[in-house]
Amino acid sequence: MAKVSRKRLTNQIDEICKQIIRIRDEFTCQRCGKRVEGRDAHCSHVVHKGNGASWRRFDLLNMKLLCSHCHLYWWHKEPTEAGRWFAAKFPARDDYLEKYRGGVASEIKTCEMIELKDELKLKLSELKGELK
Repeated sequence: MAKVSRKRLTNQIDEICKQIIRIRDEFTCQRCGKRVEGRDAHCSHVVHKGNGASWRRFDLLNMKLLCSHCHLYWWHKEPTEAGRWFAAKFPARDDYLEKYRGGVASEIKTCEMIELKDELKLKLSELKGELK
């Protein structure tokens, strides 16, 4: 039962993160500039999120919005070029993400996930309020 509720919590946090990233990145592919919505809006991790729930999975600075084409046919097909692009476009974020590179994803405890979910829900509410 604990695994089921943890998986459900992971899915809920993932969805909140996606909503935040879409708003933060103004529903625009960060590579090609195309306006994206629905299934074409891919919230992609810069550093692989790892298996299960980890801090880097839910780190908003480890995510960017891409259109499906840029995500599937560029980000994953041209990782060296994509990494250079990200470092040039977001140098401060790239420096920050260095802590995740080459390491094992640090697992997040269930109690921490509950707190994070509440924090992210508040952030999402604030972002939505700014748009109105």
